[in-house]
Amino acid sequence: MDTQSAPTVSHGRVLAYRIIAGIFGVFVLISNVAFSVPQFFSTTDKIHSFHDLASMPAFLVLLGFALIVMMLRPDDVVALRVGWAVVLGTLIAGVLGHDFISGSYYITLIVIGVLTILAPARAELLRFGSPNVAMLSLAIVAAIPAIVFAWDNARIMLQGDPMHDVTGHWKYHHWSGVAASALAVVLAAIVVSFSPGERIWTWVIGFATMLFGLAGIIFSDAVRYPSSVGTLWGVGVFFVGLVYIVVAEVSSRAGTEPNAQAQPA
Repeated sequence: MDTQSAPTVSHGRVLAYRIIAGIFGVFVLISNVAFSVPQFFSTTDKIHSFHDLASMPAFLVLLGFALIVMMLRPDDVVALRVGWAVVLGTLIAGVLGHDFISGSYYITLIVIGVLTILAPARAELLRFGSPNVAMLSLAIVAAIPAIVFAWDNARIMLQGDPMHDVTGHWKYHHWSGVAASALAVVLAAIVVSFSPGERIWTWVIGFATMLFGLAGIIFSDAVRYPSSVGTLWGVGVFFVGLVYIVVAEVSSRAGTEPNAQAQPA
């Protein structure tokens, strides 16, 4: 029987992939921390606290971590898929809010597009295996309120009047930012449910979800912190993230026990 060897990827292509992923990953991490964290401690800018913290799950946790993983492990196709989940979330939110270009969301699309062309594992990008049904079901159920939340916030961005934007929410694209974050998290959760054995990614998705819920719990007053999901929904989102991790861990251990028992003594 003839066998076919996997296509060889040039060293230069892998190096370019790592360099681009690393540079953009560091930029994403530093820019998110530099521009968001100080506002939590500023009396004047504290009104942006929920928008800033709720945007971090997508742009700091998911995208930042995915890019760093791409740099360190070029063959990790799940990292590339998570990157595309963030791109799709920002694309949808940007189109709904009519600020895909003005909000600079297109930059992520360009970078992830270039990385996909260079990716050693690009042939595996759309080759999904069987999903973990429990994880997938949980992600789909969570997507329903996330879509409603994203729609409402993206439309506020569209309907806002820049001439009366005294708070800066419209100027800094905060409405579409939290919309993109909510969509990116559920899309990434769906993607990762097709790779249930990737424990590190289930923890990352769970943490990102819990962080979004925590933002609602900490900044629950929707009057002081626009877009806040509030304490009740915040607790619910936090719980969903926790359950996502638990389901993945239980499934992973259940899948390895028969194999362990099958080993000879």
